[in-house]
Amino acid sequence: MVVPQSLLIQYLGKFTDEQFFFIHLLVRKMLDAPVAHEFIHLSIRILEKQIGRNSRTATIQPLIDLFIVEVQSSNTSEESYSAGARSKGFRLNENLRDEVKRDQLAAYWSDPKSRLARRLKKNRTLIRVGALKGHPRLVREYEWLCKLTLDRTKTDNFREQFEQSGMRGNLPYSKQSAIRLDSDVYALSRLKAEDFLFTYNGIRLTTAVTAAMREIRKCLLDSKGNYFVELDLRSSQIVFLCKALALTIEYSIYENYHSQLIQFVSNDVDIYGLSVNQHTDIAAFIRRVLSDDIYNELYHLEAGYAEDWTPENEAVTSKSSSWISLDKFLTKDRGLFKKQVLSELLFNYYTRKQFIPNLVRAFEESYPNVVQLLKGMALESDHWKKSADLAEITQAYESNFFHGLGLDALVLAYPDREFYVVHDCIGVPEDIEDDAKSILNQALHKHLGIPKELNLIRAD
Repeated sequence: MVVPQSLLIQYLGKFTDEQFFFIHLLVRKMLDAPVAHEFIHLSIRILEKQIGRNSRTATIQPLIDLFIVEVQSSNTSEESYSAGARSKGFRLNENLRDEVKRDQLAAYWSDPKSRLARRLKKNRTLIRVGALKGHPRLVREYEWLCKLTLDRTKTDNFREQFEQSGMRGNLPYSKQSAIRLDSDVYALSRLKAEDFLFTYNGIRLTTAVTAAMREIRKCLLDSKGNYFVELDLRSSQIVFLCKALALTIEYSIYENYHSQLIQFVSNDVDIYGLSVNQHTDIAAFIRRVLSDDIYNELYHLEAGYAEDWTPENEAVTSKSSSWISLDKFLTKDRGLFKKQVLSELLFNYYTRKQFIPNLVRAFEESYPNVVQLLKGMALESDHWKKSADLAEITQAYESNFFHGLGLDALVLAYPDREFYVVHDCIGVPEDIEDDAKSILNQALHKHLGIPKELNLIRAD
């Protein structure tokens, strides 16, 4: 568990394991949240399975009374939540939030025989059973994970490299990273004990492997002693957005987007043929995604955007189109810009009232029919978070390919080997990397018409 340092020093021996676990949940959610100071919405129903039936009165309320945890309230000073739709919101107090932001963190390890540890293990077992029930394809993935081992020597080498360089890839090797590394090593060392996270929400599978650092996943060995290489689909969610766009054209979908598009999860569609044979903005968008660098092009659109009004006569004015400044290159951090694209273009139309980012304005001018789908799904959504419908569609398409079509093709060629899936990539033993890459690109060609020569699936 990860908690603020000062809290561990002040309350060690005074707080229960369950209270430290609740604080840990707030810290982890805060670290992952786009806005560090926002309230974290946690389901009481789920909390009861993790920290006990009287979680609110026995665990959370004392933390609120001590002003360690704040609870979200409405204008009437009542706790703000929506029954069945939006859980109660909690966050650490401002001083503790600042401590987390400054990376002043510490690890808290509960006794493996404690009540909390036993309850969490039971909960993991129930979650795993629920995930496997009715999903036979996931059974093979669970069995594969149980056969993997962690090379502790290579893990120690990675740790030493991180500590000496002070970097984890392009990121600083922080206290948070050090704690997470220890947690990942512990979790991946227990795969053969069949006691690890394995949860499925109907679309995405989350396991101890998917939750681990990429660098630590490189320390995994299959049953034949081979390390793994991860084969990644470039711009995965945007590729599957292209599938949704192609389906809207093929089936003339202009309303009820979610209910109609979710029916075509397993359908094949030739998005490449559409991009070649049609001259629409959707076809142009698909071409950019498949054959060019969509992020570089979007950066050009943002960097070169200009909004001028030019009078044509006394009564009519026209707005100039976006222009692409070709002498500008993608100078932003690519990872951060990808997050910006996903946030501003795909998942945030419903939040905008006054300020519209230049990237969005430029994109809307260049690809109006793509935006029609994005806005349409947001406007029709009944969820509190209006982007949920779009996320469900793209992730369902992605899951169908990686957990289904892609793995089926690999198993057909290599029935006695182990693989794992991390959302938009597949871990394959390094001795069959080239063949596996060819097989997956062929499966992508069969599913979406994308020529294997484009090599969209490659080692990351």
